Amino acid sequence: MRITQALVRGVYATALQYLDDDHAPAEARHLHRALDSAIHRRHPDADRRDKRALRHKALDGLPDWHSAATRADLVTQLRESARLGLDLTGMVGRKYAPVAAGIWFHGAYSARRVRTDQPKPAGVSYEGRPWLRLWTDDYEARNPVVLAAEFAA
Repeated sequence: MRITQALVRGVYATALQYLDDDHAPAEARHLHRALDSAIHRRHPDADRRDKRALRHKALDGLPDWHSAATRADLVTQLRESARLGLDLTGMVGRKYAPVAAGIWFHGAYSARRVRTDQPKPAGVSYEGRPWLRLWTDDYEARNPVVLAAEFAA
C-alpha cells in the first residue's frame, strides 16, 4: 500500500468517530487508540507493516498534538487536518458528479445527497468514511446542481 495524504486525511476523519469531544485531559494513548481503530476500520486487509507505516505518517502529520491539553483540543486538531483542502463554498453551484468525485479523491469523506423527505445520513459509510451531506436542486435528476454542503460530523 502506498501511503498518501488522502489515506492520512481519511484516517483522521475516521479517528474522530473514536475520540470523545470532552474536556478530559488528552493523553497519547487516546490518539493512538483512535488512530489504530480508524486504520483497522478503513484498511482491514492491510498487513502490519502498512498499518504501522500509516500510523507513523498520521502521527507525523499532526505536529502539535503534544500540546493538546484536552481531548476536545485533540478533536479540533484532527478535524482541521481531515478537512484540509475541502472548500464547501466552492462546491455550491457546481454539478453533483464532479463535486462527489472531488470529495472521494480528497480521501476523508464520502458524498451523500440529502433529501428533505428522508432523515439526514449519520455515522460512517461502508468504507468507514464520515458523510459530507450535499443538498441539490432536483432530487430526481441524474446530475443536479449542489445548493449547500455540510459536514455530518
